Formats: sequence, structure tokens, C-alpha cells
Amino acid sequence: MDLSFLEQLLGAPVEEEEGYRNIWVVAIAWEPHLRACDLQVVGKARNLADSLGAYVNVLLIGDNADEDLARELIVYGADAAYWGAGYPTGHSLLDFFSQHKPEILLFADAAGGRKMAPRLAQRLKCALVTHAVDLSINAEERSLVVATPIYHGAAYRVVECRTNPQMATVQQGVFPVPDRDDWRSGDVEMVELEWKPQPPLTPVEPPEYYIPLEKADIIIAGGRGLRGAGWQLVEDLAAAVARRLPHKAIAVAGSRGAVDEGWIGAEHMVDLTGRTVAPALYVACGIRGTFQHFGATEKARCIVAINHNPDAPIFKHADYGIVGEVEEIIPALIEVLDS
Repeated sequence: MDLSFLEQLLGAPVEEEEGYRNIWVVAIAWEPHLRACDLQVVGKARNLADSLGAYVNVLLIGDNADEDLARELIVYGADAAYWGAGYPTGHSLLDFFSQHKPEILLFADAAGGRKMAPRLAQRLKCALVTHAVDLSINAEERSLVVATPIYHGAAYRVVECRTNPQMATVQQGVFPVPDRDDWRSGDVEMVELEWKPQPPLTPVEPPEYYIPLEKADIIIAGGRGLRGAGWQLVEDLAAAVARRLPHKAIAVAGSRGAVDEGWIGAEHMVDLTGRTVAPALYVACGIRGTFQHFGATEKARCIVAINHNPDAPIFKHADYGIVGEVEEIIPALIEVLDS
């Protein structure tokens, strides 16, 4: 085990060794605050680093990255934070990590990191494991062990990384946000990378039906089966239900597939690794229905499923099922509700 960090704490000189060392996390400051998903990865990195006797370093980028946010990363578990206000080019990111040689490099599986990680892995000529739901360390080999869902969440695949840097993207919500420790201290350093222009982000007010799922009487949820029909159908159906039942709280939600497609945020994902719900009525539109989705909806009083595949698992758990194309069924339901 690498105990150099203890030697440094005790004041002993530490001789740096060549090679891959420490755990790095890339965090992105889209807004003037840290994202929960990035803090979750930092917290898990802290746990892994403690088992390896390694440091946790974070590279914070984005238009809103600054020294104050970098210092926030320290109190959440990082040993050092490097920051730069902007979005680095692929080649400058390659040069940065080629110089620092991370043993493990982690990203949140969210906006920014979802595209940046595979591009960086290709440039670093290393493997990347995506959509991780669990991370652990094989202490004998100093290798990262990653669990990822397969078969739409019906099973898990466990992958052991054998070449450095060992890279993974981590799904949102699978680890808790670590507790703050305002007594922690660490190095904060501004870095000069080559920046690329980023298109301006236009703030958009959330639609009326994107309310906390636990407050909803009725939830209209969409899945990957909406690909051809369009996500707007889910919001249109929610609006029609609200017009018919104005005294009820209506919410829109999505399956993991909808989140992966970028149609809805992870905070509205119905899944055992997202939100479990217990509404009076749950309408599943184009959702296949894995065991993770069923487990998150089993407390719903009534489940209505709409799917083109009569053998979809969702029908085994639904109280009512409609077999057909969502782009045909949902407009027909809206017409009935508005009549």
C-alpha cells in the first residue's frame, strides 16, 4: 500500500515516483454552484483513495469555475483542486492528464462528462467503463472494479480495469453526496489550458409538471420507446390529465432510458437508483419495465402501461395495459380526456 500521504502528514520528505498515481475527478461548473453528481463522485473517490493510500485531485472546469468553488471541493473530500474557467480543448485535456498521470480518472455520467470522457479515453488510448453503479478496488492488483447494468437493468456486469489510467463514468444518484468537513484543507491551483468557445446556455424555466415526484397524485412517465413519437407527447398527456383533474397534483417522470436519451433530468428518473414513487395513478408510456423500474413503482395504487410490444415486462406488473404505438394511443387518450 502507498503510504506516502501519511509520511507527508508526518512531515517526512516524500520522493515522487514516476508512473500513474492518485485518483482524479473531472467536475463541471455549468452554474455558480457545484453539481450534486460531481460531489457524489468526489465522495466515492475519497473512499477509494483511502483504501489505496492515494490522494483525490479534482479538475474543475466550466464557465462558472472559480477559486471559491474549487475550495468547496476540498471540504467535500478532495485533497487538491485545480480550476480553470472555460471548456478545454481535447488536446489540452490530453496534455494535462498525460502530465499528471492519474491512476484512476472518474467523471459523472451527466452533461459534459458524458461526451468528454470517451473522447479523452480515445486520446489517452485507454479503456473506459460507462454508466457505473458501483466502484470498488482490487487491493492486490490496485485495479478499479466497476459494476454496470446490462439487459436494461435486469443484470449487472462487473469489469476490472487493468491498464492505466483506469477510467469510468458514474451514474447520478448511485452514491450519496458526502458530508461537508469545513476543517479540511488542501491545495487550490488555477490552471492554464487551451480553451474552446462554448455556445451560450439559455436558461429555461421548468415546465409546470416537473414537480417533486413524491408530491404527485398522478405521474405520467415516458421511456425509450418514445423515440419515434417524441417526448412532447408525455407532457401533452400530463397537461390533458391536469385539465380533466385540476384538483390533482400531476408530475412528469422518465425511466432510465429517457434519462440516457437526455429527455429528462435524473432528478425525475423513476428507478431503484433514482426515485421510488407511490402515486395513486402511474402511467408508463413506452417503458419496457425492468425489475429496477418495477421495484420503484410497486407501491403505486394503479399502473397503466402503454407499449407496442405485448411481451414487454411492464405488462406483468400493470393493472391495465394498452398494446399499441404510443404516437397513436396518447393522442387518442388526450382526445377522450378533453371531450
